Amino acid sequence: MSPRRFAVVGSPIDHSLSPVLHRRAHEVLGIEDAHYGRHRVEAGQLAQFLAEGPGRELEGLSVTMPGKPEAFALASEADDVSRALGISNTLIRREGGGWRAENHDVHGIVATLRDHGAQAPERGAVLGSGATALSAVAALADLGVGTVLVTARTPHKLDPLEELAAARGISVQRIPWERHHEALDAAVVVSALAIDGALAVAHRWRSARALPRPGLLLDVLYEPWPAPVAEVVARGGAVVADGLEMLAHQADMQVRSMLSVPSAPVAEMLAAAREALVRRDGGAPR
Repeated sequence: MSPRRFAVVGSPIDHSLSPVLHRRAHEVLGIEDAHYGRHRVEAGQLAQFLAEGPGRELEGLSVTMPGKPEAFALASEADDVSRALGISNTLIRREGGGWRAENHDVHGIVATLRDHGAQAPERGAVLGSGATALSAVAALADLGVGTVLVTARTPHKLDPLEELAAARGISVQRIPWERHHEALDAAVVVSALAIDGALAVAHRWRSARALPRPGLLLDVLYEPWPAPVAEVVARGGAVVADGLEMLAHQADMQVRSMLSVPSAPVAEMLAAAREALVRRDGGAPR
């Protein structure tokens, strides 16, 4: 019997730990007829990859950037979160043809924040813009925030975040980028900054005389770890969660959808991913 084939797609892709997470889930669950790989797929090429490339053999995909908007657009059906945000990180092949799009990034953020004690904070904050930042706003809405602080280097890119917050009945406070440290004055903060932006922000915060201290910060980056923003905030005494936890939680939901199982072994998946990072760093402690 040919194995069921799954993969993570995006660009860049070599760094992705999704194969580690999913393969450990297969191992623990005793799934022997599934194979999970990776493929580099550039922006605008996802539909062609699925129709004419190796994607023809896949039954399910984890989709990283830049393909999340494309994944939603090409699907014949989608879950509620995908429809609300217009982005998806999962594609499941339907028996009758076509694809079902799902967004589990929001679940990954919510589950991670709850793991660290987040409970209906009055104010939340998001650093950055783009797909992950949009998912972060949705996650904060699910947690029950009343107000969300948003800030990004390019102000007009915050418009979708504000629109989503307004649709969920949440008030929005836009913080000018030159005062991005003010976003830390919230109970729960999500840094959705890419590495270049995170390095620049962390450099400025290290030289600040004093910074607000959030109750909890999730930095979506996990390599290098500690991530730049997380490192600075942790020094100030805040509780910090990392992007690898978020990745494990969203992979949990992907495994459920791809394999039709009731749950995935999140703790074992996360441990495997952390071990892989240690090996990647040459055995350095983490």
